[in-house]
Amino acid sequence: MPTTHVDPRITRTKKLLMDAFRAIAKEKKLQSITVKDITDRATVNRATFYAHFYDKYDIMDYTLSETLLKNLNDSLNVSTKLNEETLCKSFITITSYIQQTHNECKLNSEAYGQVVEKKVKEELEDIFLTLLVQQHVNENRETLATTARFLSWGLYGTAKHWFHTSQLPAQTYIKQALPFLMNQNNN
Repeated sequence: MPTTHVDPRITRTKKLLMDAFRAIAKEKKLQSITVKDITDRATVNRATFYAHFYDKYDIMDYTLSETLLKNLNDSLNVSTKLNEETLCKSFITITSYIQQTHNECKLNSEAYGQVVEKKVKEELEDIFLTLLVQQHVNENRETLATTARFLSWGLYGTAKHWFHTSQLPAQTYIKQALPFLMNQNNN
């Protein structure tokens, strides 16, 4: 199966634009950020921006997605099973991502909050569904999709609760709960 080749110039330009957007988001509220701000910081013209993104919301969405996907893929690396280790790694990655986004985007935490939540849930659901389908080939796909959704929403909700209320390190927090959940699978 042939692999798709992406022109390195496209990758570089998108990275320039994303880096510029991230830097400006630390300085300004989202509603004050303009495409001109982004293109000036990235030293590209507006036509180049619009060749890659529709508007500032599109680049925000793309930037959050790329960061999350990279973090999840790096942490789950070669996971082929949905098990306690995968859930633990996912939780730690999510809590780290929530903290990072909050710290980098304090001015925009409200605007980013909903987008971050949506992205995290979607990405986790996709990953969990893929793992569940591999593990349970003969199961009904809709049932597996519901399970993946349940896990992704539950894991995100728990991570958000941890962020707002817990004094414990993320790993300690999740390791207290997972044995009860995983024990049900072993019975």
